[in-house]
Amino acid sequence: MFRTRASWSWGWGLLAAVALLWPDRISGPFDGVPLDGAVEAVLVGVVFPALWWFHPRFLTTRLARGCIMALLGWRALAATALVQDGWCVRLNPSAPYVKDGMGAPHSWDMRADWRSSDPACSAVMTRPYSQFNEFPAWFYNLPPPNENWPGATDRPPGATSGMTVSGYLRVGQTGVLQIVTGPDLAAALSIDGALVPREDRTRDGVTLTPGIHRIMVDAILTGDRWQFAPLWNGADLWSGSIATLKKPSGLDLAVRPWVRWVIALLVAVFGLAWLGSLLAEIRAFDTLAWTVCASSLIAALAETGNGDLMRWSVVGLLGAAFLPVPTRLRNMFGAFTLIGIPWLTLIVVFSAPHIGRFTLYEWGNDYWTFQRYAYRIFMQGYWLEGGSPTFWFQPFYRWIVGILHLVFGDSSVGESYWDGACVLVSALFSFRIAKVFAGFRWGLVAAVMTLAVFTLGTTWIFVGRGLSEISSAGLIYLAALFALRSRHGSRRAAFTAGVLVTLAFYTRLNNLPMAFAIAVFALPLAQPIRAASRPAAWLSHTSWRTAAAVVLTLCAGLLLFAWRTWHYTGVFSVFYGTQRESLALWQPGMSLGTLLGRVAGSVMTVLTMNDPARFDPHAIPILLGAIVSVLATAGIPLLRELPLGLVLFCLAALSGSLVARGSAYPGRFSIHVIAVTCTVVTCAVALVGRHYMKNAPSRPPSFARVQP
Repeated sequence: MFRTRASWSWGWGLLAAVALLWPDRISGPFDGVPLDGAVEAVLVGVVFPALWWFHPRFLTTRLARGCIMALLGWRALAATALVQDGWCVRLNPSAPYVKDGMGAPHSWDMRADWRSSDPACSAVMTRPYSQFNEFPAWFYNLPPPNENWPGATDRPPGATSGMTVSGYLRVGQTGVLQIVTGPDLAAALSIDGALVPREDRTRDGVTLTPGIHRIMVDAILTGDRWQFAPLWNGADLWSGSIATLKKPSGLDLAVRPWVRWVIALLVAVFGLAWLGSLLAEIRAFDTLAWTVCASSLIAALAETGNGDLMRWSVVGLLGAAFLPVPTRLRNMFGAFTLIGIPWLTLIVVFSAPHIGRFTLYEWGNDYWTFQRYAYRIFMQGYWLEGGSPTFWFQPFYRWIVGILHLVFGDSSVGESYWDGACVLVSALFSFRIAKVFAGFRWGLVAAVMTLAVFTLGTTWIFVGRGLSEISSAGLIYLAALFALRSRHGSRRAAFTAGVLVTLAFYTRLNNLPMAFAIAVFALPLAQPIRAASRPAAWLSHTSWRTAAAVVLTLCAGLLLFAWRTWHYTGVFSVFYGTQRESLALWQPGMSLGTLLGRVAGSVMTVLTMNDPARFDPHAIPILLGAIVSVLATAGIPLLRELPLGLVLFCLAALSGSLVARGSAYPGRFSIHVIAVTCTVVTCAVALVGRHYMKNAPSRPPSFARVQP
């Protein structure tokens, strides 16, 4: 019965995701992708996934199902019966902008004809463009692949591009239309086919009579001081008029004045009811008060722009370990409430300035390359090729980037949300392991330590930057959580763990040893490492279904990966065309002393979160976790009581640095070991503390009297 309810909740969750993300023909606060408004980006992009994951039971209620079906029905009706809100924006750069590009560039806007090789609209405009990075000009991240190509350095402020904006405007009474433009945007306005003088367009505006008017703007963009803001009677045109892509019908004119608010009300009822259900699930004043106060304080510090205070505020989440938490909340849900919500609040406030604005990446960096490949996959249709026949750069992250851009548009805020979620998954892994071994409060300590090391160390700069390491780590730790769940007999959880760990390997090939090591969570968490020498003590308690599902699924993924390489190159190999040869520590003709020195340098780069390696106090938990794992494996008394699976997993995470060495971006190659090493340290401290308390000499009560 429980599995049936869980399956139904996930099914309704998928329907809810479709209903919320489906691009609506009517623009409004919740009009689907792209999520380029602050409210919808946060509520649909962050709050909804969090509620779906941690409180899916609400989705099985009649209210939730009614709201979902009503929203789906409206989206389907609008897609078939109404014309698209907004004006068509088409950009025409003066130089080639992407390999194999034909016609106008695309923006990441699914409302435009994004699958066409020569789109009529690069984007659909439903809001004013107040500054350069609000324009649908993300394509400037796509320069040609070599410097000899004409226009290779043609990007703002040195670029020139044409832009046309076209659509219809219906006005109910006589009024004035103005087009406010920036100093680097020269535009010519035509209304109903007649050219409007520039002075009328910008200063006094153009008087329009009631009715439907055809609007056409031809513009030239130079420099980077861009602005394009249509006004109706001095106010934002998009909030008080009916502006559409095509000529509106009678039905369009009848429903547009009121239907957007009905949809907003429907989504609001759905969301508020879900939040109310979450509060009812918590129903503990101390827990709620802590969550609200901690989230508010972190948000306030993040809003001030003081990066040091903002990052150190994460350490303050340790206070949650001292709260009187009810027994029913001493679980993953409780950990999310106490720690996860404040953490997500930090990510949301920190990344808020990027909502609805694109990032202009520097050329030649890894994250710039991922962006180019994502465009080639989703906008040019190279779904299997992925941008290159072989994967010198990490493969799967480019697909992740493309999906995030489809959801959030040109903005890279989705990458910040995704990275924040992956770090939270790593912290919840730490909580899960430490809770089983040492108790709920130690689990919270392990989770906060993971977040604090990541936030205070050199790794913080990678949130939202567009690299693959955080994604791979998040997928690996999520696979570990599913592997632990599958020990109770769930085939679905075991298979999910295998799929997730395969995707984690695709995302970061260096993590292959760690990916295979997920199979160690088929062992009981309570099994100490001292039992490793006695197979009879743990073989009978191992979930072989979990181990087989993880290993076999990962092996199948390796075969598919090698098959794809053979398809494009004729070489059946997993690592052909990758950075294996350049990053491998051992090179032909190398002496043993040189090899050992390179290995030591590689390991210390990971353990210190710096390249070249140097002492960093923020990396102490990583260094201690590695040392404790080695000592526990060596059978040191007391430490050999640590969980066998955890220690083996930690050593597997570190083993990649014995074979290959990454370079550049200090801290990048330490991301995957933060959670597991912090968990080992927490469990070791709890073990030592428990041993000390057990063996501490007893003392007489303070009220005892000494007899004369």
